[in-house]
Amino acid sequence: MGGGKGGKGVKQPLLKKGGNGERAPRVPYSELPEERKAEIRAKHEARAAEEGRVDVGTAFYTGTLESRGRNYGWIKPAQPFKLPKNVQAKMREMTAEKKAKAVENGRADTFDQGVIYLRMSDVAEGIKVNAGDAVQFRVYMDSQGVGAVDVFSEGQ
Repeated sequence: MGGGKGGKGVKQPLLKKGGNGERAPRVPYSELPEERKAEIRAKHEARAAEEGRVDVGTAFYTGTLESRGRNYGWIKPAQPFKLPKNVQAKMREMTAEKKAKAVENGRADTFDQGVIYLRMSDVAEGIKVNAGDAVQFRVYMDSQGVGAVDVFSEGQ
C-alpha cells in the first residue's frame, strides 16, 4: 500500500539559533532511517483506516496530475469510463461536492471535471510527481470519495 513522500523531505524538530527557532533543513524521505520510515508509514496507514479506505481491485489506470499542492493533488483519469462503475459514481458525487464548496468560496472555475484525489504519501517511494505529469495509479474509495494509491510517473 502507500509509499513514500514522492521525494519530499520530512520536517525536522526546531533548532534554537539565537532564540528565533529556525528549522533544520529537510531530509528527503528516501534518506530517512528505516525506523523513521516505519513510523511515517504507520501514521499514514492509521489515517487510511480511520477514513475507511478500501482498495478497488488491483488494476492500474492512467491519467494526468492536473494540480499539485504540498501534500495533495488531483488526477484527471485518461479514460474515466474504464474505472469501475461504483468508482465513477463516487467520483461524480465527490466532484459535485468539491465544486459546490469551491463556488461557495468564490472559486467557480475549479472542479469542472471528474478528478481523483492524490495524497502525496500515496506516491511510490522515491518518485516525484509534478502537475502535468502522466501518471499510473490504482484507486480506492473512502468516506471522502475516490483516491489514487501506488502512484508513479509514467516516465519513471
